[in-house]
Amino acid sequence: MNEILKKIFGSSITEEKYTFPKGTQLYISRGYDVSRIIFHNSDCLLVKPRTDAWNLKSIKVQVRRIEELTGLPVVVQLDKINAAQRTNLIESGIAFVSGGGQVFIPYWGSYFEEKIVNPQDPVEQLSSSAQLVYLFLYYKKEVECISQIRIAQALGLSKATCSRAIRELKGLELIDCKTKGTAVMISLAEGRDSLTHAMKYMTSPVLKRMYLSELPRDLFYKYSGIRALARQTMLMDLEVDAGYAISKDDAKIIPKEFVTDEDHFRDFGGYVIEVWKYEPGLLPGGECVDDVSLVLELQDDPDERVQGELDVIRKKCGIGGD
Repeated sequence: MNEILKKIFGSSITEEKYTFPKGTQLYISRGYDVSRIIFHNSDCLLVKPRTDAWNLKSIKVQVRRIEELTGLPVVVQLDKINAAQRTNLIESGIAFVSGGGQVFIPYWGSYFEEKIVNPQDPVEQLSSSAQLVYLFLYYKKEVECISQIRIAQALGLSKATCSRAIRELKGLELIDCKTKGTAVMISLAEGRDSLTHAMKYMTSPVLKRMYLSELPRDLFYKYSGIRALARQTMLMDLEVDAGYAISKDDAKIIPKEFVTDEDHFRDFGGYVIEVWKYEPGLLPGGECVDDVSLVLELQDDPDERVQGELDVIRKKCGIGGD
């Protein structure tokens, strides 16, 4: 039984198994989970799409078709709807239950509790937190779903920041979101080359460069840039090449006496540090940064040898062309 229906209608509402009539079209019988719900002397069907690949037009047509086939009114259960979708369903007279507190069943009652977020235009470029969340999911792809809370905890993101990142990724159809009880479960989107699609919206993780005369002994870094590529290929790195990725927080605690400038570096040598927009240690790669971030960092490098080695990584990751 849907939790919100039990909450609103109490023990007076019950649920029974139901099977669509023989001869029901496959797109309905295989496309929806269905049960009969009874409230006092009235009953109806509760139907839920089995995938998130629904739209309002198809929902409205198919709900009317189910009512014609069964002779029973239908309540459609949707994991999540926005304000425009809710208004459209109400104006169309389609009964529904959604999320943690959205119920519209005209013949029984209506109840609206949670706030509905208005749809936002898709972003043209992912924020650093959204990019980090996507890459975290990409490298966890063997896990079918992971809760939003676990993602926030694993990446050290606040609840608000993680929610904004999820909305960005959902708006670009890069992830799927499902409600399981009170948890929001996240997974990479199915049915498309997700990483190739995501690359259009991701950018270099490098925020800025710093020049150091010495590397602090306790500084956590991963090899990045040309230095990381050289450790995986036959490419040679030079002293002037950047190649030590650190987080913004670690950059703040570097002793001032170690910090120099580019002119001093070119005259006397030292280390080129890359301060990343997100913590490089949160993603896999061993002593080097993760493959996708490395491709993003070097994708505009004019050296053909660099691009040739990156093509090997692109092929390994399944990053296709336009």
